[in-house]
Amino acid sequence: QFMNGSVSVQPHGTDDWVAGALNRPLTIADNVWADKNSRAEISLGTSLIRIDSESSLTLTNVTEDAIQLTLHQGALYLHVRRVYDNEKYEVDTPNQAFSINKPGDYRFDVDSDGDKTVVTVWRGEGVASGDGPSVRLREGQQARFTNGTSMTNDIHRAPAQDGFDEWAASRDNRYDHSESARYVSPDVPGYEDLDEYGTWRETPDYGSVWVPSRVDAGWAPYREGHWIWVA
Repeated sequence: QFMNGSVSVQPHGTDDWVAGALNRPLTIADNVWADKNSRAEISLGTSLIRIDSESSLTLTNVTEDAIQLTLHQGALYLHVRRVYDNEKYEVDTPNQAFSINKPGDYRFDVDSDGDKTVVTVWRGEGVASGDGPSVRLREGQQARFTNGTSMTNDIHRAPAQDGFDEWAASRDNRYDHSESARYVSPDVPGYEDLDEYGTWRETPDYGSVWVPSRVDAGWAPYREGHWIWVA
């Protein structure tokens, strides 16, 4: 739902990469690539995925009750608003699989060689697993995993946030202070766009009503935009 720079998508079942487009639906096994000096944000309804420059991501599984992501390289910031009963979040990297237990903010970094993963829990809690003993991470902790999937790790306090973290926080702040969130559930994709394109008014017949700030003469639903096939 947001792009900066050059972002590409490889739809599942194809060999071709296409330019990313705002509001394009993504589905299971789609690949996303953010090029150098580029960033992207993907909405999952109750959560937001953000990837940084030179990051490769696969939406391994996206269903009603399970989100599984694979970060091949680069940096991923996952903001989880809520976790419903029986809902599962998992972020896989070449070194581990991280299961999220609580709402919060989680960051994952994978080097270009795929031989090191850094997991940072800014807020929340989760468990990293692999071929060795599982590792539980809590708020304010950072773990570095090396030596394949052996779960060899070094755990320490999370460092100061960098530019990517601050950008993600600024995006969250935009949503947290959205006027439209008072009227529309944050689980509804695109609710935050209502702030930019119109205002809310109280009417005696309907109550709270959103009114667009500008409508072209002759406008009709579905007149602009395009249709694509998504498996």
